[in-house]
Amino acid sequence: MTALTVRKQDGAFVLDSGSRASLRTGWTWRCGEIRTGTGRWTVEPTGRRRTGFTARGEYGVPVRLDPGRSHVPGPGGVARWLPGHCGGELVRDGHRLAVRLPGRRGGPIRVDVTGEWVELELVVLTACFALMSQRRRRTLIMMAVVSGAGG
Repeated sequence: MTALTVRKQDGAFVLDSGSRASLRTGWTWRCGEIRTGTGRWTVEPTGRRRTGFTARGEYGVPVRLDPGRSHVPGPGGVARWLPGHCGGELVRDGHRLAVRLPGRRGGPIRVDVTGEWVELELVVLTACFALMSQRRRRTLIMMAVVSGAGG
């Protein structure tokens, strides 16, 4: 197993894999841009509820994370995306990516990698975006409820 860390640095989330892979987002986390050594991708949810996410590049959609239908680059069977409140897991053919969000804002994100993954940086940053976007959506909903209850 390999442990990776994603940290906020100069307005972007940077993967410590030795490459220059990064994720930049807007404040609502509605979409973002992932850059790796192999290209640039737009990452965004597939619907309003933010349950599914895609990373779309010049040549299509190499990554789709959705509890009902996921796929990632490379050979192998069906990928399963299992998101939760504090993290999520992507599993395919016995290989596993486990992403754990920090308990406090601004802390590092931990990613445990088991097995070989094609386009690892892209897959990891897409998973991080998916989980953090869902967290941001929940925060914005809570803020709207609180402000509506007070007025």
